[in-house]
Amino acid sequence: MRNMSLWLSSLVLAITASVQAQTPAPEDTSKNDLPSVQALLNKMSLHAAHINYRGSFTYQNQTSIELQSFRIEHWIENGIEHDRFLFLNGPERLIVRDGQRVDCRAMGDELLQGSFSQIGKSLAKMDQLYQFEVRGRERIAGRWSRVLQVTPKDAYRYGYFLSIDEETGLVLKSWLIDENTRPLERYQFISIELDPDINQMKAKSLVHEHKAIADVTPCNPTALGNPSAWKISWVPPGFAFAGERKLANGQTMLMYTDGLTTFSVFIEATNSFVPEGLGKRGATLAYMSRLTVKNMNYRVSVVGEIPVVAAAKIAQNITGL
Repeated sequence: MRNMSLWLSSLVLAITASVQAQTPAPEDTSKNDLPSVQALLNKMSLHAAHINYRGSFTYQNQTSIELQSFRIEHWIENGIEHDRFLFLNGPERLIVRDGQRVDCRAMGDELLQGSFSQIGKSLAKMDQLYQFEVRGRERIAGRWSRVLQVTPKDAYRYGYFLSIDEETGLVLKSWLIDENTRPLERYQFISIELDPDINQMKAKSLVHEHKAIADVTPCNPTALGNPSAWKISWVPPGFAFAGERKLANGQTMLMYTDGLTTFSVFIEATNSFVPEGLGKRGATLAYMSRLTVKNMNYRVSVVGEIPVVAAAKIAQNITGL
């Protein structure tokens, strides 16, 4: 889900109401089948990256009573994507991402579109991992969207309610929910403008401007890869290795995705004591453990929007090559 989920994790409201109680009821006219779901996923993955827009949205997570608001601007220039995320609460901060080619499909996009189904790899398809149901239409930020309910088929991932713009494929509202249908985090557009003035958006800059790290996952992968120096012998079914990066502090970051959800593994050599345990903020969990390889100690952190049972099992199955 290239639109938002990879850029906005870790920000959640203690909500006691059921998600289903506030989600539009299914339409009575017809029952949508998998091809229509696949078309919706393709539009979400492919079409949204090719449009120019700006808008405002709100964000809540389970562990905070604070409602945060953001402004997003996205445009294409000479085949290159540009994004600006402006924090509208608290100190003025701007996150900038430039340089992504619009024809670049990441690993998550390929998985959503089923592009790896013919290459002979033992990789589960999306409908083996999740149950999809189109639950009707709702109006978000003045635009009509299709509500897609996504229910996991195992205990290693969370579910979603996604409201996908019928025209553009933008995710106008997203609720990430746990196994008890409780919302862990959610965002929702409150206004959106298509085809805004690009020159006006390009002119904006702030003193507190942060350049986002370039995408880890390579463009248009044709095969499934593996980390260069580490072996993770178990990941939840359907997750594929999406890329690797060496960070400035010496950490190695390994990224995995199943198309809808991502998690990262951070591995760092250390001579200090390594605490073990977990921390959680909304849907984003950080599970920390220590690893010894050839008499060298390492700090391992599994970070992502996955349940603790998955993170713990991943951390326990890491070895050196």
